[in-house]
Amino acid sequence: MTNFVARLADTALSRGWLERPAYYVDESVYRFEDVLTGAERAAAAFATQGLGRGSRILIVLPDGIDFVHAFLGALRIGAVAVPVNSMFHPDEMGRAAAIARPMAVVSAPEFAELFEGPVLTPHALRGDGPVPPYARVTDDTPAFAAFTSGTTGGPKLCFHTHGDPEILTAAAGAAVGVTADDVSYSVPRMNFAYGLGNSLFFPLLTGGATVLTPRRLAPGDSLAVLEKYGVTVFYSQPTFFAHMLGHPDARRVLARLRVAVVAGEVLPESLENELRGVLGPRLLNVYGTTEIGHAVLANGPGGMREFTLGRAVAPYRLRVVDDTGAPVPPDVEGRLEVSGPTIGLGVPSGADAPVRLSADTWWTTSDAATMDADGFVRVYGRLDDVEIVGGINVHPTEIEDRLMAHPAVEEAAVCAVRRDSGISVLRAYAVLRHARDETAAQALRDELLDACRSSLTWYKVPEDVTFVARLPRNPTGKLLRRTIRALAAEDALS
Repeated sequence: MTNFVARLADTALSRGWLERPAYYVDESVYRFEDVLTGAERAAAAFATQGLGRGSRILIVLPDGIDFVHAFLGALRIGAVAVPVNSMFHPDEMGRAAAIARPMAVVSAPEFAELFEGPVLTPHALRGDGPVPPYARVTDDTPAFAAFTSGTTGGPKLCFHTHGDPEILTAAAGAAVGVTADDVSYSVPRMNFAYGLGNSLFFPLLTGGATVLTPRRLAPGDSLAVLEKYGVTVFYSQPTFFAHMLGHPDARRVLARLRVAVVAGEVLPESLENELRGVLGPRLLNVYGTTEIGHAVLANGPGGMREFTLGRAVAPYRLRVVDDTGAPVPPDVEGRLEVSGPTIGLGVPSGADAPVRLSADTWWTTSDAATMDADGFVRVYGRLDDVEIVGGINVHPTEIEDRLMAHPAVEEAAVCAVRRDSGISVLRAYAVLRHARDETAAQALRDELLDACRSSLTWYKVPEDVTFVARLPRNPTGKLLRRTIRALAAEDALS
């Protein structure tokens, strides 16, 4: 039998993990046995509703033991779990349901009126109905679906199978090196593919423990979690690490980690230097997509080259190609392509048939990248993030790195804007670590522009730098460049 939950149960039993802590949630500790029993109860509740193999179940819950039980209970009966962000605006929740077209929803009672069809509360998943047998499925049977971030269009659903979690754990989980001795904590939530691997697949398949916090914590509170639970594996995005480093306890607490994993967007060089100063080789920079399921590139223990995303992790392969699809020579920029066994392309509706690529099919990520002769990859951002100034392609990340090299700048974003004359120029937006009065702000603005002029070709130098309180980001922490461009266009008219 290849039901993922059946494999979890068999593994926990054979390796003697049933009494081991699996999850710490607030002041409660849940053992592996508690996790599996909770999944049985959830499966029983789903079966009572007539749900079974192929049923799509929307899970609108924060990170916590109820999410784990609902997710595993869905897979146990052969249904397809579809997690969605429980912090969404009600309108966004409604849109997610319209895309997923679920047969049932698991959510808090206050959200019940947002959805059509059966809505089960976490309490309803703890009943005492008869437990159905494990659904008979194969490694290729759909098990869960994750929403894409929607940064380049509307969100879509990427379906993954009962066999994918073990492949992802053997690839990305092995790159992290998760073991039964680890305690993990992930800032990215389990409603994202990245967070799902971090907090559910990797630790449950390796016998480790995980800390779950129902609400997304501020950097200072996250540091307290790392210290309280003795976290050894910590996952977050570059922006969160940047905010965290401004806390007085950050270096002391982060230095105790076995590994800190950063992903979600390009890691600025200045931030990488700062993090390596604290973590040394224990910093692991990874790259992946929702379509893949987790990471396919890793740069850290076992093979590291500064300012790259590392090399491909088996069984995935990567190459960089030109516009015709032909591989380019080492260090020549092109489009990054991936092949491997877990790639599920996004579909606009949960009712659509999953789109699954064969393991030897090359899929384009739409990211601009280079690969050196040793296989180390640098990613510069999405191809549609490239700005054109004076007819020349410009990668915003290069200029953003230069701005963020200044100790006063915490975040930066750069985009092109067209003047009335038709000439395109660059505008920069920066978030400062500390507020400044107008005189000091102007002095810093001049300083930043002089730094750009001293190290960048003229057409890469921003026309101006605007200081803002925050940059627009989606729930995964990715910069919303379309919003930045719209802001720049408005500024140009004002």
